[in-house]
Amino acid sequence: MRVKQWYKNIIIFLPLVFSLSLLDSNNFFQTIIGFFALCLTSSALYIRNDIHDVELDKQHPVKKHRPLASGQISKNTAQLICFILLASGLIIIAILNWQLVIILIFLIVNTSVYTKWLKDFAYLDLLSISGNFVIRVLTGMVLLQVPVSPWLIFGVFLVALFLGLMKRKSEIIVMKENAILHRKSFSRYSIKNLNYALIISSVLVIMIYSIYSVTSDPTEEYRLVYTIPIVGFIIFRQYYLSERNTSLRKFSEVINDKLTVFAIVTYIVTTLFLLYIH
Repeated sequence: MRVKQWYKNIIIFLPLVFSLSLLDSNNFFQTIIGFFALCLTSSALYIRNDIHDVELDKQHPVKKHRPLASGQISKNTAQLICFILLASGLIIIAILNWQLVIILIFLIVNTSVYTKWLKDFAYLDLLSISGNFVIRVLTGMVLLQVPVSPWLIFGVFLVALFLGLMKRKSEIIVMKENAILHRKSFSRYSIKNLNYALIISSVLVIMIYSIYSVTSDPTEEYRLVYTIPIVGFIIFRQYYLSERNTSLRKFSEVINDKLTVFAIVTYIVTTLFLLYIH
């Protein structure tokens, strides 16, 4: 179920925060329910992915310890849990807003296509994964019926792409020649090209966020421009960590990096202060 991966669904709260609706109890409650519906759906899709990749996961230094790959749980049991989680997520989201069911179907289809085909194509796999993050933020927008912000969508997509590139880089560094055995697409990646892609995506993330802060600041007072340096620091810090990364557990490394944690907390506190208090 990868409960530790539920943090990815926090993106659904971005429309709530940046539409200045965080203090609206009804919108906040709906977003909380939407978050858990996304978590249930995501867990179901993770299980489907593990069922499909069970043999490949057995060759991965980290994924071989997963319940299916290690033999701790049978495929039949996993399929049953997958069905229950998926049905629960769809029912909850349908109660909130029937339009969200359509969006979740896109999430399910995109993830399924990724699992069966796209994961074997370099860079297309990362585009598919990044698309799932866009779907998550769209869920929050539709849930609250707020205008769709292209800058927010592009920003989320680019951040997801940036993190995906770092993960691929760390996997190739750690797995070396065994990387190709785990996934065909790894034969098309190189550290050099990944570094170029990381530099381009990092610059685009900062540029898109800066444009959003100037043109679409919800306060209309350009308050978010003060957070641009913090965003820049977080992005460049992550690139620095990718240069010295020796672990496939990228998220754990980010959490254990004190400067990153401090910068993220600073960004959250500063943004909330500028939007809701200042």
